[in-house]
Amino acid sequence: MVPPDPGRRKDARVKARLKVRFKNARAFIAEYTHNISKGGLFIKTSKPCSLREIVEVVLLLPEGGEEVSCLGEVIHVVSEKEVTEENPAGMGLQLKELLEADRQTIEKFIEAEIKKSGDQSLEGRRQHIRYQARIRVRFGSKEALVEEFIHNISHGGIFIQTEKPKPLHERLVVVLTHPDTQEEMIMHGEVVRIVGPEEAEATGQKLGMGIRFLEMDEYTRKQLESFINSKHVSLPRSVEVEEE
Repeated sequence: MVPPDPGRRKDARVKARLKVRFKNARAFIAEYTHNISKGGLFIKTSKPCSLREIVEVVLLLPEGGEEVSCLGEVIHVVSEKEVTEENPAGMGLQLKELLEADRQTIEKFIEAEIKKSGDQSLEGRRQHIRYQARIRVRFGSKEALVEEFIHNISHGGIFIQTEKPKPLHERLVVVLTHPDTQEEMIMHGEVVRIVGPEEAEATGQKLGMGIRFLEMDEYTRKQLESFINSKHVSLPRSVEVEEE
């Protein structure tokens, strides 16, 4: 999830305030694991907001009725004319802010539900939320972003040049930062390949690690398309990687 910008909540022009109710704890945990924790959410509605509008989403936790809120930007709209069996009417949001206090509320709720129910399948879902590292990839130009997308991202992964790669199979968060808009695309991945000094010297490759993105579903692909197609501004060509 994108870390909150202290000034964002005051400065963002919120067009709507939407409340999302969940039928039960299992439904909420599933939604959080697969979408909300990755920075996205699809809201079924016959009256979606317009593209690029900023909305406040209030998540109503089941049973206790506790509320947590986040800000999101509309990046995908399915009108009633476009409805199919797989795609209901509604709008896809890229979540821009979830306050740390609200995130902790969610984590406590999930942990309490797991303890109360003793359901091991829920424990497995919770484990998928936890990641050990966060890598930020800044693209210096739209061309660099598009080239990376064509060669790597569209195939479900990315190669990050670094002299200190993470261990194989470690899960981490990759934050792609758009060169024009500074929009952030949150991807969760797993280290599946490491190029160390010996291999790099023998083959002429760069030091680094190959990361496979996890759960590249249709919603995530639409987020990527929106991210790639953002307004073009010519900037110096470069890619910068930093670990947070």
